[in-house]
Amino acid sequence: MLDSLQKARQLAEMVRYSGDTLRSRGEGHASSTEHIRSLFAQTGLQVTHSVTPSLAASLDKVYERLHIPQGTVDAFVYSSPEIQAECYAGSTKDCVIQFSSGLIDLLDGDDIEFVAGHEIGHFLLRHGITKLESHCENLEYFMQQRSQEISVDRIGLLACRSLDIAIRALMKTVSGLTSKHLRFDVGTFISQLRNVGNLQIDHAITSSHPSILVRCRALLWFSLNDFYTQGETHFSQEQLRKIDKHIENDLTKYVDGPARKRIEEAKQNLTLWMAAYEAVQNGIFDKQEQANISGMFGEEMLNKLKNFIEGMSAADVQEEIFSRMQSARQELENIIPNSFEAEYAKIKLLFSAFNRS
Repeated sequence: MLDSLQKARQLAEMVRYSGDTLRSRGEGHASSTEHIRSLFAQTGLQVTHSVTPSLAASLDKVYERLHIPQGTVDAFVYSSPEIQAECYAGSTKDCVIQFSSGLIDLLDGDDIEFVAGHEIGHFLLRHGITKLESHCENLEYFMQQRSQEISVDRIGLLACRSLDIAIRALMKTVSGLTSKHLRFDVGTFISQLRNVGNLQIDHAITSSHPSILVRCRALLWFSLNDFYTQGETHFSQEQLRKIDKHIENDLTKYVDGPARKRIEEAKQNLTLWMAAYEAVQNGIFDKQEQANISGMFGEEMLNKLKNFIEGMSAADVQEEIFSRMQSARQELENIIPNSFEAEYAKIKLLFSAFNRS
């Protein structure tokens, strides 16, 4: 089982979206998965060949295509009109997935293969353990959640082996319509993005999922690489890098833009107060130090800083700027806790290089 899971994880890692950078190095706790399995066994119906043969057959195809050994995944269906599927994995050894009856009724067998592959992808890439290790929700957390969805959509595509099936499953889940009411014109569906324009919805930055349209475009981009069209031996990191850049542009344009802007502003703010604190250490904000500030941040920012400290004593200036620097540092750490140390080191390196120039 271990060798087979390693092969499955290697496949998943090959197609991981480059923006999906938050990785767990822990193994988790098997008891967490066992608790969920016990709960679902009491509240839902387990997918088996004897009770739910068509569902079980669909899952068998997914396991084979993703190199998942039998017994690694337990699947359940629970009664609910909502369109939901979830994966629970407290450890790296096994996982539990569940589907709402509303979702099962909506989808055809091929569609279920995409959804099941998507959910199992979270297990293979250890997203469940990563989520457990996250201590709070912040801008970085939500951006990572959206990137994770791009990764596991790719695994869902590998599980169903058809772009049309993957897009059809997404169209059904977003609309709630069955095959009876839908004509699967992928191009027309994706063209809806033209109606969105450059609109960015504020609450989208705290959404764990990109829009279905962005996800469909991401799948379309991914389906063009040689790895998908010709097999694993044709994997090209360079091809995937170019594809990921297109997807990153879409995410930035339609959802991540405000979050990225706020992060950059927080980094600039911290850099400014670090530079200001360095400039006033000797108690004199002289011409050279003013020139350094102007060179880094512009004349307008220099004038704002001069107005800010005007009339203050040297001691008060140092105290106030130090306080602002600490607040700026805390703000940046709050919104990007996982990458803060690396970004803070970059800021200090950039600042040091500028001072030496």
